[in-house]
Amino acid sequence: MNNTTVLIIGAGPVGLTLACEMVRRNIPCRIIERSAAPQIGSRAKALQPRSLEIFDNLGIADKLMQQGYTELPYRKYNGPEMIGESPRKHFLRNDTRFPKVLLLPQYQVEAALRDKFEELGGKIEWGTELADFNQTDNGIVCQLQTPNWTEDVNCTYLVACDGGKSTTRKKLGIAFIGETHQEEQLWVGDVEVEGLKPDAWYNWLSAEYGLAFALFPFKNSNNWQLQAAMPADAQGKIPTPTLEGFNQLFKERTQIQNVSFTNSTWQSIYRVNVRRTEKYRVGNAFICGDACHVHSIAGGMGMNTGIQDAYNLGWKLAAVINGNAKDELLDTYAEERIPIADWLLKAASERQKAMIAAATAGKGAFETLATNDGTQLDLNYRDSSLGINNPHPQTELRAGDRAPNVQLANGSWISEQLQGAGWDLLLFGDADIPAAGSLNVIKVKDNAIVDAYKISSGVVLIRPDGHIALIADEVTAVAAYFDKLVGYKGIE
Repeated sequence: MNNTTVLIIGAGPVGLTLACEMVRRNIPCRIIERSAAPQIGSRAKALQPRSLEIFDNLGIADKLMQQGYTELPYRKYNGPEMIGESPRKHFLRNDTRFPKVLLLPQYQVEAALRDKFEELGGKIEWGTELADFNQTDNGIVCQLQTPNWTEDVNCTYLVACDGGKSTTRKKLGIAFIGETHQEEQLWVGDVEVEGLKPDAWYNWLSAEYGLAFALFPFKNSNNWQLQAAMPADAQGKIPTPTLEGFNQLFKERTQIQNVSFTNSTWQSIYRVNVRRTEKYRVGNAFICGDACHVHSIAGGMGMNTGIQDAYNLGWKLAAVINGNAKDELLDTYAEERIPIADWLLKAASERQKAMIAAATAGKGAFETLATNDGTQLDLNYRDSSLGINNPHPQTELRAGDRAPNVQLANGSWISEQLQGAGWDLLLFGDADIPAAGSLNVIKVKDNAIVDAYKISSGVVLIRPDGHIALIADEVTAVAAYFDKLVGYKGIE
């Protein structure tokens, strides 16, 4: 029987993020994907600022920034009549390199992650699925299946990143609690468009359908993403989308005759589901991303939340596998991420209602979705058991907050000095540490950092996922923190 430490199910953006986290920490892993080749549909098309920070840490953010849009305006129509154009709304701030949402198709995100994974020495196993598994005292015995053979594999940990219809979640017996909104369904697809300039996100609004039609062009591509509200019949069904159907529906709803779709590489039906699992772990098996939570696409946060799930779980798995922490650390994955999922489901549902109301009233559609919390930069783990959350008199920052990024006097960013996969310690004022072990120690000398953190003396300990673990006056608090943190070995 073959062995590996971590078996990852699903090579979408969530599984690939986790796989990159494993291999760059030298954790043996395998990632399998039941599809025979990468998906070609655009699907999700927004990377939020927080996800861009994570990808910056992985070294792929700048590449992705060149492939997408941040400024594409919203162009609004009522039938053939253009009724207005709105610029993209941004929430600019100076604590990140990436203050703007990046719009690009999911397949480009996956391609960049695949390239990074392979650069780090990994290999995706296409056309392979998890047929069965059984947890034992010695690990998880898995049966992998391809069209040509089966293989038995023993792994220490199993992580299912296999989407909202996750078969692994079902086999684990984890309930997926929530509801399906049959009245909120869309035709979606990727089409090539003749007759429109690819210089805006086109929205056709109507009192009857709300979002009657939408077309989004992808940068340096012939493909546009199409979305159109499609009411279900009395049985809750809608017709299967086709290229011919896309063309016919467009002419019916827009009354525009000189625009046509000449090719379609992907067609699908999207149904709004709002669901979350009751737990993220069963023994040594975990679920991640859409396998844990699904919701309205309004606000573009689903793929991003999954990426951030994987980023949270990755360093914790590595710490336990390397013997630096006790198993209890892995329980904090669900402890920290379930409240984020609850916020996500509520926020996405609210944005969906706002979008439908605005579109039905002819006021707009996607431009109504932009909110500051949608950047996901301010999501925090303040209530986590991993934080020592004693308020510091000098700053409003707390344990669990995302550590602010800061541009220094020389034009660089503090993120360039932070350790890619480990813990970081910022020393302010006269604070010093005689032995730091595996900690990456930065003695703060730049006033920009002092101003951003609003701390003139003491220490800030930053977790491997970029969240603050501790703010304290004395360096001795760091050793005490690691002592209490389920035995984590941070200082030798």
